[in-house]
Amino acid sequence: MIDADPKQGSVDFAALYDQHGEYTARRVAGSFEQAQVLLEATSFKIPFLLGVLPQGEVLRSVLEIGCATGELISNFPVVPSGHRVGCDISPANVQAATARYPDVEFFAGDFANMPTAQFDAVILSDVLEHVDDDAGFLHSAAQRARYTLVNLPLEDNWLNRNRAYGPDDASGHLRRYSLQQGLALFSRAG
Repeated sequence: MIDADPKQGSVDFAALYDQHGEYTARRVAGSFEQAQVLLEATSFKIPFLLGVLPQGEVLRSVLEIGCATGELISNFPVVPSGHRVGCDISPANVQAATARYPDVEFFAGDFANMPTAQFDAVILSDVLEHVDDDAGFLHSAAQRARYTLVNLPLEDNWLNRNRAYGPDDASGHLRRYSLQQGLALFSRAG
């Protein structure tokens, strides 16, 4: 069991993802989980995230907040001299990502503690459902770039009707979103 911060009532995500079975498996070179997340990043997430950019947009710098073991940010296209940065709350994930993808700069900790560099794009893929103040987090992240690219799981459906969202959720999902709730989140975040 991962301890919650008693002041905030939230999950200790650094500990959760350092110890979570899915992430420990992803850190193993050649594992099925590693191959699976790489396939998801390159075949699904990256094409759809790029699809929302204006046609012909060229990115020189990209920050991924919540990069986990680095598969998405390391494969996200930038110009040949471009800069890719991944940030994750889990030191164990960042250690694995740094070893696996030496051409990407990684930062372990809260993105708010990173130097305040500006980027062409910031990516939040499967992140906002994990934070207490999703609108505030999205607003702060969006201040880092011209474009904010979001992958938000739409889990407000019958498959998840009995799931206990909140601090005790095995994956740390504090809430679920429908499409309408996701769009309202973007509106609240400005």
